[in-house]
Amino acid sequence: MRHNSTNRQAYLNLARLDLAEQLWAEVPDHEPDGRVPESAAVDVSSDYGRVTVLGHTIMEKNWDEISAEIDKLSSGEVNARTIKKHLADHIWCTLLVAVIQKVESLSRAVSFVSDGVKRFLQGALVERLGSAFSDGLRTAVAGIVVDKVWFALTKLLEVHFPFLGTDILRALRMLAVFSCPSIERHPEVYEHAVRPLLGDAGALISEDVKAQVSELFDAWGKRQGW
Repeated sequence: MRHNSTNRQAYLNLARLDLAEQLWAEVPDHEPDGRVPESAAVDVSSDYGRVTVLGHTIMEKNWDEISAEIDKLSSGEVNARTIKKHLADHIWCTLLVAVIQKVESLSRAVSFVSDGVKRFLQGALVERLGSAFSDGLRTAVAGIVVDKVWFALTKLLEVHFPFLGTDILRALRMLAVFSCPSIERHPEVYEHAVRPLLGDAGALISEDVKAQVSELFDAWGKRQGW
């Protein structure tokens, strides 16, 4: 097996396919046309249910409002389309990994809803935006995104969504893996999402794919100084 980007991407896609098959097997009722139930009707006792609710609530449902706020923010420095293009590059996986890191370190849901955690999420996004924009614009953009995501997270907690523990971590990790456009360029996703899923006791990914992903990415990470 040659250690190159093509093979890393190929085996990562096989891992994603294994995860998708596991989730699809948990869909309770398929409609005649192949559609699945709306997220509001999903049972969150399964990985499929948790992934669906989190993805819809945190990501899909928020984007229109985020987009509208960025349209208002657009100025002479940079237009809204350019801002959104940068956000499409690792915005969701960056935030998901930041959430994962905090869930990993906390034991109570009430601890998650704190200004410190919110600042941590915003700092992660500001750092990911890098030098593309001025400090003020990066802070403003990150603030828009995190405010919407934070509101969604607190609403989930209000309806007693089981936000801490191994089950929710697994769902967040799956979302991070599915949403990351280039894991070999985002080592935090590999460390906090891919690697734990490879070692998950639930056998979510086939053994041969696990072995190849580990070999290819661990070797790549070592060369890159991860």
